Amino acid sequence: MRLHSAPGLILVATIMAACTPAAVSSTTPSAGPTPPAATASAGPVLPVITPDKAIAVAKPARLVTDGTALWVFSTSGEISRIDPATNTVSAPTMVDPAWTWGGLGVNAAGLWLGNFDANLVYRIDPVSLAVVAKIPVTANPDGTGATADAVWIAQHRGGSVTRIDPATNAVETIIVGTPGPGGPHEIGFGTGSVWVSAGLSATGSGGGVVRIDPATKKVLASIPMPANASACGGFAFSDQAVWMASCGDQPVLVRIDPLTNQVVATVDLGGYGSYPVLIDGVPWLTVQKTDAGADPSRLVRIDPATNRIDRVLSLGDTFQGEVLLLAFGSVWVTDWPNNQVLRLPLAAFGS
Repeated sequence: MRLHSAPGLILVATIMAACTPAAVSSTTPSAGPTPPAATASAGPVLPVITPDKAIAVAKPARLVTDGTALWVFSTSGEISRIDPATNTVSAPTMVDPAWTWGGLGVNAAGLWLGNFDANLVYRIDPVSLAVVAKIPVTANPDGTGATADAVWIAQHRGGSVTRIDPATNAVETIIVGTPGPGGPHEIGFGTGSVWVSAGLSATGSGGGVVRIDPATKKVLASIPMPANASACGGFAFSDQAVWMASCGDQPVLVRIDPLTNQVVATVDLGGYGSYPVLIDGVPWLTVQKTDAGADPSRLVRIDPATNRIDRVLSLGDTFQGEVLLLAFGSVWVTDWPNNQVLRLPLAAFGS
């Protein structure tokens, strides 16, 4: 099972109560040893970033962009549009007041939002923000991602991934593991493949990342996790590495070699992270020391040469962020308990 920062802890409390590991069949990786990592709490005083803008949004849980605007989905069931030219946000539009959890993706065909408990994927017009279709799925839609020609949804309790054709709203199912309440969790796109953090193993240690060919819709690899990691977080990609967070299951960031489909390192984060992002080719993510939201989140950078944390930044002692996004020459981050999305200067993330 997985835990998130504040929004996830509230939204998936009932999910966690029923969550047990799901198996993913694969071979054992030959991961090399990783040197001890610095932790996110290292150092008595952390550099503090001053946001360029704090944009008021009630309880932001998901944040996406298609390169023209940003859309933020709130735990209240509402979606809003942020104009990056003016840093203004539209009035929120209600999608579903009973929404519990699910991912958000965007492409030219629309916004795509999963509703975990209702077993629906909402197709939302990006201009009017009106729901234009409700597409039935069967196994609790979780992480969601969209490419130009397809929408991919992790079916949390189905051991499967759903592919939706935006031209017809037709649904296909791709099996990636064993059905059960432990995963799949998140979707990512990189190195020409679709990547799925497919959940825990039957023993509760490990689990797997599944790599899918988007053209053939075939599984290319099932990559097991070492005992100190969990396949439940989001992804960041370079040509040399696939980075995946272990969310609230383990305080670890996993590094996968996309050429060999092997785990080659794990990075001790000193806390829990969910959604890494590459900034100047280097992974960053928000890290929270505990999974209960009692400590502030920090922004941490990983040195790909050493697989160690080499920089830690603060956004203050009340900040509890989760989703990082690089867009429009800035870094954006949700700050759920403080009801805001922060726009951060890109220069603050330089060396």
